Amino acid sequence: MKLRQTLYNWRWDGGPKQQFDWSIEGSPATDSTGQYARIGSFGAKYWFHVAAGKTEKLTLSYAKRHLQSSTGYPSTFEYIEN
Repeated sequence: MKLRQTLYNWRWDGGPKQQFDWSIEGSPATDSTGQYARIGSFGAKYWFHVAAGKTEKLTLSYAKRHLQSSTGYPSTFEYIEN
C-alpha cells in the first residue's frame, strides 16, 4: 500500500512535480520509545520516521499527518493498493 500526495500550485525541486507516492521502507524498527517505520518517496527525495501502526494503512495515516503538519502545502491524499 502507498500514500499518494497530490500538491496544488507547487513546484518541487525546480520542476512542476505534483504527485508523490509515499511508501513504508523495510520492516519496522524498535528504539527506546517503541516501534517506528521509515517512510519515503524517491520522487520527493525525502524520508522520515513515524510510529509503526498495527496495519500498513494506520502507519501511512501517521505519515499523512506528518506531511500535512510539516509541509503546509495545499494537497490531497489517497491510499493506493500495490
